[in-house]
Amino acid sequence: MPARLIAYPPEAAAISRWIPAGARLRIGRDADCDLRIEHPTVSRSHAELRHDADGWHLLDMGSKNGSHVDGIEISDTHLDRSDCWLRFGDVLCEFSVHEDASAQEQQQRQRERRDLSAAWTRRIEVGRLGIGADPDADAPVLQRPAVAPIAREAGAGLADDILRGVVELAGCSRGFLLLAQDSDFSVRASLMLDPDALQGQRFSGSVGAVQRCLSERRPIVVNWIADELWLARRASVLAGGLKSLICLPLLHAGRVLGAVYADRRGPGEAISEFDLELLCAFADSAAVWLLAQRAFDALAPDSPPTAAPRWTRIVGAQITTP
Repeated sequence: MPARLIAYPPEAAAISRWIPAGARLRIGRDADCDLRIEHPTVSRSHAELRHDADGWHLLDMGSKNGSHVDGIEISDTHLDRSDCWLRFGDVLCEFSVHEDASAQEQQQRQRERRDLSAAWTRRIEVGRLGIGADPDADAPVLQRPAVAPIAREAGAGLADDILRGVVELAGCSRGFLLLAQDSDFSVRASLMLDPDALQGQRFSGSVGAVQRCLSERRPIVVNWIADELWLARRASVLAGGLKSLICLPLLHAGRVLGAVYADRRGPGEAISEFDLELLCAFADSAAVWLLAQRAFDALAPDSPPTAAPRWTRIVGAQITTP
């Protein structure tokens, strides 16, 4: 039976690899490793998973920081359970053995997520920007498991659709979208978040993740918030009981147009490298869509600054120290 290994590097998307029965997987920092984990506590050639007639085995290859199975350090061991937690250095990994049908089902879900991303793209291009034909023919109907259906509001605009697309693709339940306005950012769409709460202590998301996303101009992905000290001790994160989050910058020609933030408080699948690839492509397209619609004055750029909560007020209202 095939096995699956999911690595959860800090502040990065999960890395998932399927290992066929009878095969082996080399894990480490080297570029030629089958599962490359770029983390300072992981050795260049750290460990190897292999399968033979006796089942699955884990071999530590003389790593500096060790390999662990369910918290116990090992050198060479037989994995006698169909699921367990592995750790290489400080990077936690989930190991599980699957029936062939289960592996095929997981791979089918990846294809469905790709179709979902394409459907959201078509919805926006056709329904919002008028590119192409009948928008109803391409409206997204797929839904990731364990994610509640996203309600549609009458008159929702481009910013709403971009936010809803990110929330659904990431398997999250709520979020908001920021757009640049003068020297600040304004909240132009929110989902399952009270816009008034965004400006006060009641906001239960992560201001720190959005700040980092905007300043570093890169996606911020956290699958295990409890393991990230810069997040786990923040008052807003504790109050919201957050489990995972993602924040994507909206960039065009080196210019920061805004950001999309989404999180979830309940269980759900990890945000993987595959998911992040889809989400980044969607965010890149979103930046172009926003510029196109702004060129047609559809986002009303001349609206007064008080029309939406301003980011500086949101930041100022939060307790940003652990």
